[in-house]
Amino acid sequence: MRRLLVVLVAVLSALAGCTVREPTPANGPPVLSPRSSTATPSPVDLVALRRSAGIPDCTASGPAPAVKGGLPDVELACLGGGTSVRLGALRGPLIVNFWAQWCPPCRAEAPDIREFLKLSAGKVTMVGIDGNDPREDYAMEFAAIEGWTYMQLYDPDKVSLSPLGLSSLPHSLFIDANGVIVYHHVGAFGSVDQIRQLTAEYLKVTV
Repeated sequence: MRRLLVVLVAVLSALAGCTVREPTPANGPPVLSPRSSTATPSPVDLVALRRSAGIPDCTASGPAPAVKGGLPDVELACLGGGTSVRLGALRGPLIVNFWAQWCPPCRAEAPDIREFLKLSAGKVTMVGIDGNDPREDYAMEFAAIEGWTYMQLYDPDKVSLSPLGLSSLPHSLFIDANGVIVYHHVGAFGSVDQIRQLTAEYLKVTV
């Protein structure tokens, strides 16, 4: 019975997503725990790394007011430095994906997000938020390897995660044209078809 309980706890923890513990992957970029204090390269190096990886510079979000039921009205820096973005001003159809380079489920869903990005070009905006992550350079290396060539923001202090009550990664928000969060997807996406189905159901966009 005790052994069965241990197995059940392990399964439930895996389904819930990542918190702060993670294994080192067999391949791909290195990972670093959010509890590590290893220093990052200079901002100039990070900007060059982001651009060489094909990750776009962030664009200002504009003066639109925050809305009830929308994203928290906080500003996040672009991953690698540069323009900051005010989350409360973002409008959809939009999917915001919270992730971290140390999170195995985040790595598992990466190919499906990449494929969805190709299919949804011009129809749905994708924004990534690298949260609770100590290394921007590792994060950009991961995003570059996975082909995540869309706007990426950096939130090492969880200023956007905390107001939303997010305690695990990955976590994706579907946001409509009015800026309202219409759906929370907890954990990793299981397939590109699942993302397409959720987009059709909650954002009313066929991909």
